[in-house]
Amino acid sequence: TMSPPVCLLLLVAVSLGGIMAYQVPEASVKVNSPQGFEVSIPAEPGVSLFAFHGKLNEEMDDLSDQTWAADIVTPRNGRWVYRNRQQRLQKGDVLYYWTTARHHGVDYHNYNRKYVVGGGDSQSFDLQGSNGGRQPIVANGHNTINIFVQ
Repeated sequence: TMSPPVCLLLLVAVSLGGIMAYQVPEASVKVNSPQGFEVSIPAEPGVSLFAFHGKLNEEMDDLSDQTWAADIVTPRNGRWVYRNRQQRLQKGDVLYYWTTARHHGVDYHNYNRKYVVGGGDSQSFDLQGSNGGRQPIVANGHNTINIFVQ
């Protein structure tokens, strides 16, 4: 059996390991128009890989049940980005996904995530131009829009 000091040291090490564990940032999802989407996390120090696994309109039964699976090995403009240029997403579509970040050589995961397309995260309105034409504007995400009237 272990002596009490060794047992206590082991307990403290295990407790600190749980506290110090890396947390994968919550991914941002961006729907592109007319087709495609992006899923990304911030590029944080110590992260050397970002992986995306996803499926459209159907929950994943297990970790190998996916339509898309990709490992991203280089961040761009301060973010790790999975980019899909082919898939056309419609309002009400549900993107089920999970992500992985490799932090200091250890893989950490965010399982059971979902994103509902058009789930209150976009605004659409028309502007009338000075020549009488109308210009539709769609703002995805949580935007602050400043309108100046002259």
